[in-house]
Amino acid sequence: MEREMININGNLVGEIKTTTIDTNEGKREVANFTVVNKFKENGKTKKEYIYCNLYGEKVETVEDFESGEYVHIFGYFKEVKKEEKIFKNFIVKHINRINKEEKEEE
Repeated sequence: MEREMININGNLVGEIKTTTIDTNEGKREVANFTVVNKFKENGKTKKEYIYCNLYGEKVETVEDFESGEYVHIFGYFKEVKKEEKIFKNFIVKHINRINKEEKEEE
């Protein structure tokens, strides 16, 4: 199954929560956070809240990120169905800060 890789820019919402999980390959670091993406639709500003997961060594890169910072994330959406519910997360493959000057150029 091929995944559609997506680039998203948005602001971090709340704090980044890091933890260690057990996997088949052993223990693995994970960071969970939310990014809000603002966009215009029919002349109105809309907000989309994206729940993100970042795994492995890359967790260290977000340890000093703060709520409100503008970031660029690259990855894909993953859906998990449990019973009658569908959970949709964004699996982050790369994340970096966008400083204020770069944001104004967009």
